[in-house]
Amino acid sequence: MAGIGFALRRLAQQDLLSANLRSFGHAAVAASGPWLFTIIALSGIEMMIGKVVGREAWERFAVIVIYNFSFSMVAAGPIVMVVTRSLSDAIFRKDTRGSIGMLLGAMALLYGVLALVGIPFYGFVVDMSTSERLLSLVCLFVIGAIWLVATFMTALKSYGTVSLAFAIGTGLAFVLASALGRRFGEVGLLGGFTAGLTTTLFVLCARIFVEYPHEVVQPFAFLSNFRRYWELALVGLFYNAAIWVDKWIMWFAPGRVVIAGAMPAHPVYDGAMFLACLSIVPSTVLMLVAVETRFHEHFLRFYRDIENHATIVQIRANLGALMRSAAGDFRHIAMLQLVTCYLAILVAPGLIGLARGGIEMVPIFRFGALAAMFHSLLLLLLGIAAYLDFRRLMLGLTAAFFSLNASLTLLSVTLGAEYHGYGYLFATLVTLVIAFVKVSQFTARLTYLTFIANNSSVR
Repeated sequence: MAGIGFALRRLAQQDLLSANLRSFGHAAVAASGPWLFTIIALSGIEMMIGKVVGREAWERFAVIVIYNFSFSMVAAGPIVMVVTRSLSDAIFRKDTRGSIGMLLGAMALLYGVLALVGIPFYGFVVDMSTSERLLSLVCLFVIGAIWLVATFMTALKSYGTVSLAFAIGTGLAFVLASALGRRFGEVGLLGGFTAGLTTTLFVLCARIFVEYPHEVVQPFAFLSNFRRYWELALVGLFYNAAIWVDKWIMWFAPGRVVIAGAMPAHPVYDGAMFLACLSIVPSTVLMLVAVETRFHEHFLRFYRDIENHATIVQIRANLGALMRSAAGDFRHIAMLQLVTCYLAILVAPGLIGLARGGIEMVPIFRFGALAAMFHSLLLLLLGIAAYLDFRRLMLGLTAAFFSLNASLTLLSVTLGAEYHGYGYLFATLVTLVIAFVKVSQFTARLTYLTFIANNSSVR
């Protein structure tokens, strides 16, 4: 699935400064497109017409977007993980004829899940006008579809299309939301923002249909993989729920506000953590362009030499190179994220002021930036575990991440406002330590796992 990473690495290797800048820019969009789209669009819209539509309308619009991100990520997590593995298996077999059918079938399944959550919530629970209810539902479905489509885009090499899709969508969202928001308030803001997202989705889908020019066959054949890869489905659920569980808990903590009668939110905590999550973008760029591609090459060499009956000396040498590559990647990500975290902490007051936040957001943002540093390293270790097919290990780590974030955030709420953000911080730190120990142990035993523990003929 590292296709786009290799294309971006070749672009970065050109002896031009502009080539490196373009490579990292495209990688940022490919790795964090939805997040970047949202923060740029929301920031631009607020600066443009935030005072015109009024604070209440703006908060109502922003909370709907946050809820849609939350619902869609958790609902899409299990489906995206299983579809990713199914598509990866198809690429390995060099048979992608069922890819378009898989995309449409997975989208139908995702829409069914989102409908079970979105229709009751927006249809009967919240206090909204009919047009606002419908637009909220459409926005939810579009965001969910983008999470799914991004899986297929990762396997392609058309990084230009990915960047173009998000650029067009962001620009359109900004223009339409600004124009419609002046006249229709939060309904206009939501309509314009959703139109931009929809444009991005259509451009991405069009590119996928071009790259996979096959007929739609057996759209739900991938469903059988939920039984085969049930651990990955739970990984997707636990990991995405772990990202949001501290926000869910804080929505019922002191300092919350209630929007539309039934949508609690914590603007101080949500805003600070949302900005802090952006500090992870440099690490995800490095993972996509350099780390994943380099590790991928060592990974292939290890297993291909085994298939070609390499000697034990060569196998051990390849394993040593694989472990050195993983250790070097961990060190590079740690250094980059440490510098990013230091700068984020340093400029926190100015950055929060630029985002029009209050001074109470600064300590939460700093805790969030520290947590993002640990989170980026955890993400790298989960990626290594995924490459080596340590599914049970991934499940244990993501379940621990979810449990720790929930329990420690609850504890921080009881301790008072000065401890807000500690839950996410220590949850990522503890999970990272556990992941580092377990992934190191499993990787060191990779030869035994390959020949004995994961060998179906031996079992």
